[in-house]
Amino acid sequence: MTFQPSRRAVLAGFGATLAAPAIAQAPWPARSVRLLVGYPAGGANDLVMRGIAAPLSDALGQAVVVENRAGAAGGIAADAAAKAAPDGYTLFSISSAHVLAPSIRRNLTWDPVRDFAPIALGARSPYFLMVHKDFPARTVAEFVAHVKSRPAGSISYASSGVGAGPHLTTSLFMSVAGITLDHITYRGDADALIDLTTGRVPCAFLSVAPALAHIAAGSLRALAVSGAERLSVAPNVPTVAESGYPGFAMDAWWGICGPTGLPPAIVNRVATAMRPILDAPAFAERYAAMGVVPGKLGTDGFTQLIREDRVRFEQIVRTAGIQPQD
Repeated sequence: MTFQPSRRAVLAGFGATLAAPAIAQAPWPARSVRLLVGYPAGGANDLVMRGIAAPLSDALGQAVVVENRAGAAGGIAADAAAKAAPDGYTLFSISSAHVLAPSIRRNLTWDPVRDFAPIALGARSPYFLMVHKDFPARTVAEFVAHVKSRPAGSISYASSGVGAGPHLTTSLFMSVAGITLDHITYRGDADALIDLTTGRVPCAFLSVAPALAHIAAGSLRALAVSGAERLSVAPNVPTVAESGYPGFAMDAWWGICGPTGLPPAIVNRVATAMRPILDAPAFAERYAAMGVVPGKLGTDGFTQLIREDRVRFEQIVRTAGIQPQD
């Protein structure tokens, strides 16, 4: 006996066949996209992401809404992003601090390599190596020579917290320069700058933006910038690499990613839309005074940066003997 399907079954199957391509080809985005930022409004991370979100909204045809979820050193937003559906409607501003987190914090609920799909680097911001105006050094070479002429640890440096970018940068610099400085921690750049400008602490690697006014006033002197290139806002300040330590490059960075499993088509679309935004002269000009430079890495380069920095940060933390915090 030959089986003959009913007319109803044939029509149902035909209808499902017609519907399948429509579902598979559903356009993205069909509604607004939220961009989670793990820090309060007004900070560099937030300002950079808002500078990207507005033109990205135009490029995608749907609003990209920055949502600040501050707390746990960026961990609350990271946790929410890692657990979000990989449908493109939740993106996340991952930062160098998130990549550092597993090396300095215990009991994380997310992993910067495992739980996110990198899209593109948004921006970088290096640090100034600064000294008080009365410190007897005007170059990195003179700085290192002076520190080596004194007992190890007798000269202190300020940082904006244990395990923060300036702490890590100074730790790396001490390692490559063969010097030892005494670490004095502060709650942030503003507090560190108070003691730095008065000379209570003679030196520090700190963020560019809050230091510029003090450098212009003459209370502080910038010896070098920690990034791979000079800054337009301080073109006469050489990089650490130019100052005798080739290959040295440390900075804060911020990029956009999605949860692991984000479809490649969405990754490519966002990355493609971000490129002209970051390449536009207006973007660079907008953030130059903050010491922020546009990102130059697409998806592949950004993925490599995250993976390499995860290993590099772990090595710096281990060498410096920085103990993980709860």
